[in-house]
Amino acid sequence: MRPVNINEFCNLKFLSNVTFSPSGETYCYVVSEADEKKNSYKSCIYVKKDKHTIKLTNGGRERGFQYLDDRTILFAGSREEKEDDKSIDLTSRFYSISLDGGEAELAYSFPIPVVRLITELDEGLLLLGRTIPGFEDLYKGDKAYTEAYKKHVKENADYEEIKQVPWWWNGTTYTKGAYTSLYYYEPKKDALRRVTELDKNIGAAKLSHDKKYVYYMRHDVKPLLPLTASGTLCRMRVGEWKEEVIMESRKDFDIHGFEPAESFIYVLAADGHNGLNTDCDFYTLDYETNEMKLCARYGESIGSSVGSDVRYGGGRPAKVEGDTLYFISTLFDSANIMKLENGVISKVTDWEGSVDTFDVKNGNIVAVALLDMRAQEIYDGKRRKLTSFNTRALAGKYTGIPEKLNFTRDGVEIHGFVIKPMDYTEGKKYPVILDVHGGPKTVYGAVYYHEMQYWAGKGYFVMFCNPTGSDGRGDFMNILGKYGTVDYDDIMAFCDEALRRYPDMDADNMFETGGSYGGFMTNWIVGHTDRFRACASQRSISNWLSFYGVSDIGVDFVVDQNAADPWASPEKLWERSPMKYADRAKTPMLFIHSFEDYRCPIDQGYQMFASLIAHGVEAKMVCFRGENHELSRSGKPKHRVKRLDEITKWFDSHKK
Repeated sequence: MRPVNINEFCNLKFLSNVTFSPSGETYCYVVSEADEKKNSYKSCIYVKKDKHTIKLTNGGRERGFQYLDDRTILFAGSREEKEDDKSIDLTSRFYSISLDGGEAELAYSFPIPVVRLITELDEGLLLLGRTIPGFEDLYKGDKAYTEAYKKHVKENADYEEIKQVPWWWNGTTYTKGAYTSLYYYEPKKDALRRVTELDKNIGAAKLSHDKKYVYYMRHDVKPLLPLTASGTLCRMRVGEWKEEVIMESRKDFDIHGFEPAESFIYVLAADGHNGLNTDCDFYTLDYETNEMKLCARYGESIGSSVGSDVRYGGGRPAKVEGDTLYFISTLFDSANIMKLENGVISKVTDWEGSVDTFDVKNGNIVAVALLDMRAQEIYDGKRRKLTSFNTRALAGKYTGIPEKLNFTRDGVEIHGFVIKPMDYTEGKKYPVILDVHGGPKTVYGAVYYHEMQYWAGKGYFVMFCNPTGSDGRGDFMNILGKYGTVDYDDIMAFCDEALRRYPDMDADNMFETGGSYGGFMTNWIVGHTDRFRACASQRSISNWLSFYGVSDIGVDFVVDQNAADPWASPEKLWERSPMKYADRAKTPMLFIHSFEDYRCPIDQGYQMFASLIAHGVEAKMVCFRGENHELSRSGKPKHRVKRLDEITKWFDSHKK
């Protein structure tokens, strides 16, 4: 048995976007992998047809697709563009390819960035595309107009004009006020038409079952943008393009999404009792009368919030078949497929692990999942493994099985896990790494996690838990105004319980790390305990006062999560800020941050780093260019290796 290598994730395949054909006879999906030489990722589309798996594309950039019919798919691509091409190109190209193989052919070319194709209609195509203030008519494709835009961009490349908050998005750049509009394309005229008004940003857009209406969420483009994708639910009759407002979100009925069924539309809405993180209940909207009725109380999360660092790409969290809604939901430490039928919610799968995305057709299910401590594979609804992309990659490598460590504190059960080190020998002492998840509204579960397996292979116990604030348990996730209190106590109690149950854990050689919320908690921990030999804070928050307004999640987040604002109650924000307690810290600290992290901007790391140095605490900061908040999960392969190496060496160098 050999340990997992630090770059083992480069040998894995990441699966996403699994989708049935219209008849259900075939299904396609995307396979991605790291390219360590080029320091990037490549993605290609595969099809499962007649029991055979066929690789359809080889371009390396094909991540999104949809079926045109049973024999053909459409995918976004840029095959005319060279990898090192730095020229400004707004064009969006879509190619069609037969499931029988052959060359892909250019099907559509649009003069604007296309966010998503919604569907093909009998006479045209619906799509969501970007609208750029000052150049709203780029969609018309006038060459002189487009050249004027390119000239404008080059001449103004050295400064930014900011007119709205937030002004950037993690993983992209300054938004320049751009927003999404709904467009209709007529192939016969080769004409693109914007059908929604200017200064109206369009979110989710979907056709009714009979394809007579397009339903969508929109909100006004204004100086202060809303944090969530909620807004006003509207519809247009296809061909008439006249907007009809159905319902506006409000504080006690915030619409998070919708899914058209045959007889009605499912609407997901939250009452806001847990702030911005409130989970949804299900309603139905009548196609004819627009009457909204409660269908089922739920109050749990939609989608998988089980953390892992062996994913790349996404896929649908929900799908309607007939009048039955299938959806992924995280309950406790796993994410499974549920269904809502006739007002009753029930489990379709009951697996330990995470269903990451799925599709259903004629009652048959295909799902991309993390199960049995494997990297991603595709499974059917009966849990039969349909692919073996990652079997050989991990063969002969040590995979530590997470052992459950659940205990009760103050009448509340806390769930956690412990992975034993490779070649564990009872009676021998081993160092320990505590890993704190992000969110905080996410969970850790019994799924394959590269960094944890790497540490276990290097002789560490690895432990992790789901403290108060974690997802999957309804109101358990509510820590509004309580960051660093009950959650911190849960984590410390978990450490105590782990040391009690595993006497071979070396209490004098304990280390801790975490990212995002886990980074916040790491910053908090060093100001409240000296029990760890060293810590590593990643993409963190250190000062709620200075965090206000600089994150891409907007200004509402700080106020909502802390039940306080900088003017009415600044003392509460400072009370919950790790930086307030930096003068108490003694623990050596490594900071990992990315320059393009606009979720938790790098200044948060700078402040905490400087505070520790000023108080004589050993500290080091490693900053990555060209990376953002997703460094540990989808960052450039060499950067991911460098990050993990820096953390591991930091811990190794501080062992007793």
